[in-house]
Amino acid sequence: MPEYQSFVGLDIWTMIFAWGNLIILFLFLKKILFVPLKNIIDQRQKQIKDMYDEAQSDKDAAAAMRAEYEEKLAQASAQGEEIIRSATARAHKQEEDIIREANETAAKNLRRADEQIEMEKKKALNQIKDEVSSMAVDIASAVIEKNLSEEDNREIVDRFIGQLGEDQ
Repeated sequence: MPEYQSFVGLDIWTMIFAWGNLIILFLFLKKILFVPLKNIIDQRQKQIKDMYDEAQSDKDAAAAMRAEYEEKLAQASAQGEEIIRSATARAHKQEEDIIREANETAAKNLRRADEQIEMEKKKALNQIKDEVSSMAVDIASAVIEKNLSEEDNREIVDRFIGQLGEDQ
């Protein structure tokens, strides 16, 4: 059993050597494996963080561009509406001017027509007056030339009226 006792027993020197080997192995692995591995992991984390930061800045820039685009679109829409309102107002003003000018022209033409009708009326009345006076003079001269009976007077007037009808 003494043979097996060393196998199962605790030997302080063996334990010190085991712990020493473990510490040396740890320091060796740390120097060769853990530090470069940690550097690689740190670099990868930095790259990922940079990518996230860049993505966030791109997202912010896109949001700013979208806001600017929407603002410009709203301004363009407002300008378009203003242009339409202005064009509509000008069209209404032109329409009113055209209607006013047409009404003025029609009123002038109507006044001229009324004046011309009035002049023609006066002219016709003057002609009628002249003809009536001429008839009266002719009838009076015919009556004066002959002092005739009532029947002869009627015959002279009828003949004179007949001559007037032929002249026209």
